[in-house]
Amino acid sequence: MSWTVIRASLWQRRTSLAWYLGGLAFYSWLMVWYWPSIGGSQYKELVESLPPEMLKMFGGTVVSFGTIGGFFQIEYLGLMWMLIVLSAAFIYASRAFAGEIADGTMELTLAQPISRATLAVSRVAGLVIISAALSLTTFGTLQLFGAAYDVKIAAESLCQLIGLGALFILAGGGVCMLVSACVRGGGKAGGIAAGLFALMWASDIVANVSDVADFFGPVNLVSKWQPGVIMDGGSVEPATWWLYGIVALVSLVASVAIFTRRDAA
Repeated sequence: MSWTVIRASLWQRRTSLAWYLGGLAFYSWLMVWYWPSIGGSQYKELVESLPPEMLKMFGGTVVSFGTIGGFFQIEYLGLMWMLIVLSAAFIYASRAFAGEIADGTMELTLAQPISRATLAVSRVAGLVIISAALSLTTFGTLQLFGAAYDVKIAAESLCQLIGLGALFILAGGGVCMLVSACVRGGGKAGGIAAGLFALMWASDIVANVSDVADFFGPVNLVSKWQPGVIMDGGSVEPATWWLYGIVALVSLVASVAIFTRRDAA
């Protein structure tokens, strides 16, 4: 692993990363500010009048709608949050290998006194840092401004949210990075990864009316993301931690192994 490569990789993406982090911080504050105006029983009555399929679309069928966790999962931490953080991870991961190969800059990078393995591991480390930063910004902002708007998250729940959020982003980014190590063109890598997660999301929704549609079953990364349960004082199943961890580890290790053996010209 090379800290020089890590710094350079993050510096090249500093503008987009700053926009994503700033956007998450603003969105988190906005939802915290909005909670006292519509949260509680009033919000519960509103969302219960909606079709179950629509609630499922935004990630809200597991938690109670009248709680803080239910509000934040439906309005922010469900579909919208996944779209934001996964797009940030996909942009980095798709450019890590496939994007630079297609642009012709990978050959110049490899001409430097650095091995392919070191370069690949450094790019993976950059994804880990980005995943942690996105999760910490999201939930750190909720906690920072929460006290002023009666949004209270226990310390243990906060740690769970930050850890599981980072692991979810890392799993998603790892899948994209694995595709990036196999194909040419960052757009193609990002498109394939985005299509896979869109299929998981669609499968999770359609599974409400047909069990046959839930063909991802226990390995559906989208349906396992239930931050509202944690915000309400509960905890996710250990299987969820294992799923995200295994997907992240396997995909990232495989991406390093594949990149070290592929043609980078």
